[in-house]
Amino acid sequence: MKRNKTSILFIAFITSLFFMTCVEDNDFTVPQNLGTEENLNLEAILDSIQNNQLELKSIEDLKSLYNSGNDPVKIVSDIIVKGYVISSDAKGNYFREFYMQDAAENPTAGIKIAINLNNSYNKFNFGREVYIRLKGLYIGEVNSGDGVITIGGKVSATDIKEIKSVALNQMSTHFFRSTETATIIPKEVSLAGLNASDIGTFITVNGVFFPSDLEGKTYVDPTEDFDTQRKIQTCQTVGYADLLIETSSFASFANKALPIGGGAINAVVSKDYNGHFLVLVLNSTEDVAMSDDRCTTRSESDFSTILLEENFDTLSGEITITDWINYREEGTKSWRSYSDTYAQSKAARMGSKNSGDASTITWLLTKGVDLDTTTEEFLSFETSNSFANESNLEVLISTDWDGTAINITTATWSVLPARIVSNGENFKNWVHSTFVNLSDYTGTAFIAFRYTGNGNVYFDGTYELDNITIIAE
Repeated sequence: MKRNKTSILFIAFITSLFFMTCVEDNDFTVPQNLGTEENLNLEAILDSIQNNQLELKSIEDLKSLYNSGNDPVKIVSDIIVKGYVISSDAKGNYFREFYMQDAAENPTAGIKIAINLNNSYNKFNFGREVYIRLKGLYIGEVNSGDGVITIGGKVSATDIKEIKSVALNQMSTHFFRSTETATIIPKEVSLAGLNASDIGTFITVNGVFFPSDLEGKTYVDPTEDFDTQRKIQTCQTVGYADLLIETSSFASFANKALPIGGGAINAVVSKDYNGHFLVLVLNSTEDVAMSDDRCTTRSESDFSTILLEENFDTLSGEITITDWINYREEGTKSWRSYSDTYAQSKAARMGSKNSGDASTITWLLTKGVDLDTTTEEFLSFETSNSFANESNLEVLISTDWDGTAINITTATWSVLPARIVSNGENFKNWVHSTFVNLSDYTGTAFIAFRYTGNGNVYFDGTYELDNITIIAE
């Protein structure tokens, strides 16, 4: 009897292994090719949108429902979001997630989707048009405060500020693929100009290269357990701009040597695990074309004309400089002078911590600079921070502002592609903006440093600013 019982258990064990092999990863989702049922379900969704029974919401509007660091938001209304898949886990550089953006070309917003599905590229292939019915799902962050807004299936049981993946048994009622696989045209950007609004979009950067000290290195450092970040650089007319490429240790190209030439990279914009830095994430090394020569750049000494220079060394208290304006659009906090102990010099500082204000928007605007007397002009400055959190600092330019406080918000302001210190940077460090080319602007130009935050602990960070110059020839 004992022997027969053992035999039966052994047969049962073998049988269970067989069934586990047949349904690896519990993948009961729709097949790669759309079937009749999936098409009918999508047609019903599209009809309901057409008849105003369901609301089609843009990715940008969906993301506006959630603020980084807050509790996840459960979607209780019957809304739909549409996008085009721009990531692929075929090479192992993504795990149980994909990104989609709002258009196949010139996207304005993208979003991450966390799903409990391996090899998702088989169903959500690159370029696939996907509709997601959001009622019952969540908008939040997988890692609270990292700034990567995500669609998930539930709130984490161990951290109520984080969301978990959409479960497989949720997918059939929430995810609907169309028959369209669009051609994704990467958006051309500059390294210095990338910002949080680009997260979740597919971009291309030209004229980039890996620094010479990485020659002979691989995409992943063999001593790393998870992710490796490698610097890439590009030439500007004066100096360089740089960013990080992040690669998973599980990527099939982890041990591939980095190219030594220059060229272009196509990638998805995201953030590192802690949300401190913007990073680029590859789908595969086929998106890396760097067989050209490296670019060259000019020296700062080639531009000897100084159109603007301010280091705040002679100031104290609230910033007051002749022909400059320190303007509070909202809130009670102004730009102030302070002494940086580590740099042993004075600088300007702005932060909304302990303000008690629901909203803080404060501008520091330079005097007008005549750009018609020189042929090429470049702006540079340095920034540091004290826990920038989700507060924001932008540098802008206007050539139609009249220089009066009353008309600041009605003038036309363009965001300049400058490097601003990230939240993850050590508070002792100062980050150079790179040299921002102003040569396309004419007339009298004004530069503005605009801080946005509030009294909320997640948005009350502090930025510091120093060594503002405009050089020219």
